[in-house]
Amino acid sequence: MILLLLAVGLGRAGDAPAVPEGVTWTAPRTPVIGPFPGTTGLRAADCGACHPEQYAEWRASTHAHAWTDRQYQAELAKDPEIAWLCINCHLPVSNQQPELTRFTGDLRHPERRPNPAEDPALREEGITCLGCHWRQEGIAVPDPEVSAPHPTVYDPGLRDPAFCQGCHQAVARLEDALVCSFNTGEERRRAGIERTCQDCHMPRVERPVAAGGQPRSSARHVFFGSGIPKAPRGPAEEAAWADWRPGVEASLDPPGSVAPGEELVVVGHYANARAGHALPTGDPERYLLVRLEILDPDGVVIGSAEARVGQRWEWWPKARKLDDNRLAPGESRDIRVRAVMPEGGARARLVVEHHRISPDNAAHHHLDGYPTFREVARVEVDVAPAGR
Repeated sequence: MILLLLAVGLGRAGDAPAVPEGVTWTAPRTPVIGPFPGTTGLRAADCGACHPEQYAEWRASTHAHAWTDRQYQAELAKDPEIAWLCINCHLPVSNQQPELTRFTGDLRHPERRPNPAEDPALREEGITCLGCHWRQEGIAVPDPEVSAPHPTVYDPGLRDPAFCQGCHQAVARLEDALVCSFNTGEERRRAGIERTCQDCHMPRVERPVAAGGQPRSSARHVFFGSGIPKAPRGPAEEAAWADWRPGVEASLDPPGSVAPGEELVVVGHYANARAGHALPTGDPERYLLVRLEILDPDGVVIGSAEARVGQRWEWWPKARKLDDNRLAPGESRDIRVRAVMPEGGARARLVVEHHRISPDNAAHHHLDGYPTFREVARVEVDVAPAGR
């Protein structure tokens, strides 16, 4: 979660030509030079020496895979000339970048110069601790009363939705077939949601903020989202996600009494029950796949219906949104299926899957074995025939 990508060390912002409307991510946000006194280094593991729980949670997060994510790397490879724009959200710390760039008026030909402070190991961490917590004067903290062996800066903005929206609200048309469309912050604003991003994605728990400290209220650092991992998770990572809850809820209406041979109608419901933005949000390729089935006693599907919930885009020759049927906050929809009631009864099954990319696009990007979706809701009920 990044706020503004500042052009520090790359020339003053006022000296550079204006970037296209909506583009604020043209330079690294955190121009770190070296570790602060009282810290042991710049890497997440260095922070984890004193903040082990937060470090373990971050390791299980998608932020930790912001650079190594195979889908992201495949997207970068499609158009390397403009990759520098994407990098500044996925590698917010200047030391992570092999070269420093400065916008000069041509998005495809920025000023580039080698970065003497480059740390390849730090780059592998993606959105690392200092991406959010580095400030010129010290480590940013969200509480005014903090005692630490290193300099700290009280920054209440860490709890402000604007902090997340620096990257998660990024809408711009750079060229006819080159757009950025991450509109989560605007979706939240239009819905009139008072909860902050952090309220849901960084829920608070009582625990020591640093090893050996007294328990107090602090934020989780898993950054709960869709739940689709960007890489296989080990037991520790799975444990960090144990209390994750998807934004979607699903239910089935109990069917009425139906005799064998008569029409059986099953109605399912799916809703955006918890997210303060559209579902799905973020990458416009994401979609929900809702599937309602009726099965006979042998498990054979005798009736089915399916709904796709998401955006549809045409990317060439000019990118444009064709359709958008995503779920608004609190919105509920129905899905219905019919079948003939079997002699031995039936089973109704409603499943909702969250997909980050379609099978065709995953194949195009050579993402074999990559986790492209996750089941986020499942409801099953047995339906006995009338008289049984």
